Amino acid sequence: MAEKAVARAVKICGLKPSQGNIIKQEALACGIDAAVCRGTVNCTVERTDVLIIGTERGLKALSGRLAVQPFGLPEIGRSLKSLLTKSKKRSFFSCGREFSLEKPLLMGIFNVTPDSFSDGGKFTEEEAMRARLAEFAAQGADMADIGGESTRPGSDTVSHEEETARILPAVQLAKKMDLFVSIDTYKSKTALKALENGADMINDISGLTFDKDMAKVCADFGAALCVMHIKGEPKSMQDSPVYGNLLEDVKNFLYDSADAAVKAGVREDSIIFDPGFGFGKTLKDNHVILKYLEEFTSMGFPLLVGMSRKSMVGGITEKPPQERLIGTKSLEAVAVFKGADIIRSHDIAETAEMIKVVDYLRKAGCDA
Repeated sequence: MAEKAVARAVKICGLKPSQGNIIKQEALACGIDAAVCRGTVNCTVERTDVLIIGTERGLKALSGRLAVQPFGLPEIGRSLKSLLTKSKKRSFFSCGREFSLEKPLLMGIFNVTPDSFSDGGKFTEEEAMRARLAEFAAQGADMADIGGESTRPGSDTVSHEEETARILPAVQLAKKMDLFVSIDTYKSKTALKALENGADMINDISGLTFDKDMAKVCADFGAALCVMHIKGEPKSMQDSPVYGNLLEDVKNFLYDSADAAVKAGVREDSIIFDPGFGFGKTLKDNHVILKYLEEFTSMGFPLLVGMSRKSMVGGITEKPPQERLIGTKSLEAVAVFKGADIIRSHDIAETAEMIKVVDYLRKAGCDA
């Protein structure tokens, strides 16, 4: 019944008026509708976006009817059909192993940096590393995301040699504890050394835009790859970021990153998306993305979110990073309810309990 009852909206950007007019007529013939911009009918505009609204059955019928039309519409029809049949992935692959996403996973933040905004300098010695990683395992973390360079707004870069020297002891300790290890880096040389030492995943804040060799390194190891959206670079990304269309710009960036990864040999089912909260976004931008997070959970890739102790919490509560626990859990709970697959957070025990409760609520049926 869902095909006949559930309405969906699909937006196609930048079409010629001839394409828009045909899509509208064919949509009407399928019992659905399509909105085009003023001037499309008489072709007085150069380009138009098209918003198609209808049931899944109607959209599938439209994709078939476009197959026999001119002006590049068969390709649009195929893309529409692919979108409709591409369900959200319930697992991802890394280094030949499949990891289930039937419940949200908890990624613990583990910074071995002297200058991270929340916990810089706390875990740079081996005993402190060992104790913290043991807490991860005991308190319910599914992953450890190890970072050797701070990417907070205004931060400076470090060499790959320095970054590698910082992270490798933590990687080796985490693997001895049988933790899934993610490496927070945008440098392919750092990623290479980490993967050689057993890391499972690379978490690239640049979405493959800072280092052209990153995707190939991940492909060679069969590693999972999280591509994040960023606008600019960490040093200057918060200097008045401006978007033409926030949600579309972020989604297009992520799709482009996925395309680049696949072309380099990364398995599509090893790719994870991250909308990049706090990376080149205003306070309002961050909350708009969270409010409409379904725009990202419906893209066909697992979704990772990282909001822990960030300014999108502090900008509202006016509290320092160490006092943002309640605000952070509030936002993370919204993300879990809206379908986020991986929650990246500092506070392991609290986040694990939150995920357990909210995931139960999200999946609760109406049997009464």
